[in-house]
Amino acid sequence: MDTPQTADEWFVRLHSGHPVSPQDEADFRVWLSKDPLNEKAYRDCQVRWTELAAWGQSPELLARRAKALKAAAGTNSRRDLLRWAGGGLAAAVTAGVVYAGFAPSRAWAKYATGAGQRLTVPLSDGSELTLAPLSRARARFIDGGRIIELQDGQIFVRAARRPTPLMVRAGDCVVTGSGCQVQVTLNADKTEVLVADGGATVKPQGGRTRHLWSGQKLSGDLTTARIQAVDARTATEWREGRLVFRDQPLSDVVADFNRYSIEQFIIADPKLGALRLSGSFRYDGVEDFPQALESVLGLSVEPAGANRWRIASR
Repeated sequence: MDTPQTADEWFVRLHSGHPVSPQDEADFRVWLSKDPLNEKAYRDCQVRWTELAAWGQSPELLARRAKALKAAAGTNSRRDLLRWAGGGLAAAVTAGVVYAGFAPSRAWAKYATGAGQRLTVPLSDGSELTLAPLSRARARFIDGGRIIELQDGQIFVRAARRPTPLMVRAGDCVVTGSGCQVQVTLNADKTEVLVADGGATVKPQGGRTRHLWSGQKLSGDLTTARIQAVDARTATEWREGRLVFRDQPLSDVVADFNRYSIEQFIIADPKLGALRLSGSFRYDGVEDFPQALESVLGLSVEPAGANRWRIASR
């Protein structure tokens, strides 16, 4: 595979949805160091993608999409509508908002994603940060310290190996590690730490330090939670635009899907939420998920407005 030579080429390589190889990381940092203008060009590229994402959520475009869906409802199949609605903004799905660059600074670098967006950014110490949709985080690397703070949502961190461990703060919990891969989730009712590779320590406020290794996680009340074994690859598949479910209630599946996807699904009858579903579905294309609801569970999925779909019994 050829090494990218321009900012646009590097942006596509680093945001392809596939894991970034150590060689790509090294080549990217070499490319940044060759010319101060390279970093500016890369930032400009990020800004363009941010503007594209904002345009994709503009009232004008949403109104046009709703009008098109309404006009097409009488003649097009449900699958055609989903393909149009879900694919129309495919280029903007991975965009996010970046408020600072790569150089070490005493200021916090802030990152955020909207509905249906995910964002991967290289950090100044060689680490990499990936934000799931609807997430906010900030980072600061100064005086030898390496700190990432998750403010809401979910992040995946590939911590570069350095003498000083990388620290991830999430609510009242602090996760530290070096040369490891860690996923941290924080929302109103759940804190979760999962180690995908290597080892890390977890220190909840008022609790004892716990050590996690590859394929282990803590969730809920981290002061009393028991360490669980998990399939780390399945739990982190969202980084490639896919969600994996194993015999889970439809209500839980829809809630997770709605968090990651631009398209939103509504269960018409609460009783349907008890149905169980297994499968692997893309959340940035929204076609195989409704197809499974129809073919596996025997349900119907119909348009219910812009970016909204109604799940009901046939």
